Amino acid sequence: MAPNASEDEKRERRPHVGHDPALISGASADGAGKSTTAASPSPFTFREWQSSIEATSNLFAAALKDGLGLAASSLHDQATFLKDIADSKTSSELLQCHLDFLEKFWSRSFSAGSKILDHLKPQPSPAGRQALH
Repeated sequence: MAPNASEDEKRERRPHVGHDPALISGASADGAGKSTTAASPSPFTFREWQSSIEATSNLFAAALKDGLGLAASSLHDQATFLKDIADSKTSSELLQCHLDFLEKFWSRSFSAGSKILDHLKPQPSPAGRQALH
């Protein structure tokens, strides 16, 4: 079905909303305008952004490394625990295996967890570190 004449007329009457290169660059329609980019300076430089991104990725990498180390050691402890349970002959040996496992698990989880959380502590800025020395 072809559009009727009134729809074509409506389209022709609408102002064209396009991207005028002169307006995008900050110049006015007569070409005598000033650039708006100089009026609003960027709050961060590229180096600040780059160092922020690197610091964040280093933080996540260190936390991931410590987390994976905790997971690996926990799996090793669980395998040892199961072996010890299989080798136990009496109920007192079985209870001792459970207590040893819990003690190891608690100790390792606490130390590794605090190490992971240490990465999240706010670090003083380089300028602050220089002021302390």
